[in-house]
Amino acid sequence: MAGITDKEVRSIISRAKSEGRTITQADGTVPGLTIGASKTGAASWVLRYYVHGKRKEATIGQYPTWGIADAREKAKELRRAVDDGVDVALEKQRRKQEAATAVTVDELARAYFVKAEQEMHPHTYKQRRSIHDRFVSPVIGQFRADSVTPAQIVGVVKKSLEGGKTLPTITLIHCSQIFAHAVGNAIRESNPCRDLKLSAIVGKPDAPKQRTALTAIELAAFLPALATIPRQYALAIRLLLLTGVRVGTLTEAEVEEFDLDAGLWRVPHGRRKNRRHTTGPFVIPLPPAAVEWVRELILLADNSAFLLPVESRRHSDKRNPLSKRTTIGDWLDRMDGRGKAWRRITPHDLRSTCKSCLSELRVDYETRQRYLDHSLEGMDAIYDKADYVEHRRAAADLWLSFLNDLESGKEGAKVIKLPSAA
Repeated sequence: MAGITDKEVRSIISRAKSEGRTITQADGTVPGLTIGASKTGAASWVLRYYVHGKRKEATIGQYPTWGIADAREKAKELRRAVDDGVDVALEKQRRKQEAATAVTVDELARAYFVKAEQEMHPHTYKQRRSIHDRFVSPVIGQFRADSVTPAQIVGVVKKSLEGGKTLPTITLIHCSQIFAHAVGNAIRESNPCRDLKLSAIVGKPDAPKQRTALTAIELAAFLPALATIPRQYALAIRLLLLTGVRVGTLTEAEVEEFDLDAGLWRVPHGRRKNRRHTTGPFVIPLPPAAVEWVRELILLADNSAFLLPVESRRHSDKRNPLSKRTTIGDWLDRMDGRGKAWRRITPHDLRSTCKSCLSELRVDYETRQRYLDHSLEGMDAIYDKADYVEHRRAAADLWLSFLNDLESGKEGAKVIKLPSAA
């Protein structure tokens, strides 16, 4: 059978338009090759074939972009694939889906960060963005996300070692999370970080830093020495030691978070590190003496919205909370007696000291966990929603009384057992 000619194709198109209906005609040279013209005058080549007795079609392209000769060559190629058992229409659809999900690692990261910003603590989010910009993007940012191999991830992790010993851990976690996002969105089938072990890439990590908890004898020397540093920082350190909050929680605290008449500090949920099984703010009960510390800090803040105002970055109006964290740590190092009467401590060691001393004072486990806004263990973390405010208030009064006894030089602090939290 002779094949269809250009003249016949144009005639089919003309008839379809004039009759207002779709007209199809087989080419005759390649089994299944058909030209179809719609009532609008558009014409396309398709290959008709059967899979398990069901007729299917694979579109080749529009006429005249695809001329007769080109359409026949493509039809022969597809016909051979069909004869080999390939469902060519399904295969074409698969390739289109792959093309639609063909994003670079940087594009993948941008999509991931949109979601992560809603879930991560602001400090963690900023850290991960920095990790990506410094170490991931320069190495694999322009590669297709579905083509990245474990070997490339190893290269990224090794590069991050240039920035410090702790960064490879964070970098591998970040890579694992963005590629988990890729798997979850059908951008790739598996996570290239799945079988990677950090120790195999950069060696066994250093032992984690041991937290320092000052003893009662050390605290007896430490507390009076607070008078040797500026009042604002001395009060901040007292609050950190009493409440056990993380230094960032205090340095980012706004004055409006404090209800001084009720003796409460409400830390917004967005700034809580323990957000997985919690809702709403973390309510911290403040003893009367701590309320007075806060009142004094508000006066020293001189109408600032923040309890601990800091200088803005140069050439910017944006706050730099890290500078206040660093300054508190610097003043801890500069206090008279440090290294002699007590061991060197960091702001986070004040939190460790608080937790350890609450234990020494026989404060029960649940109250201690809630005091520092830690999660309970196991199923308790899911089902126990009590906030223990009154138990924590009693613990804060006990802890402050203990500190006052040490600072005043009283010999031995009484250890009082609180009622257990039912």
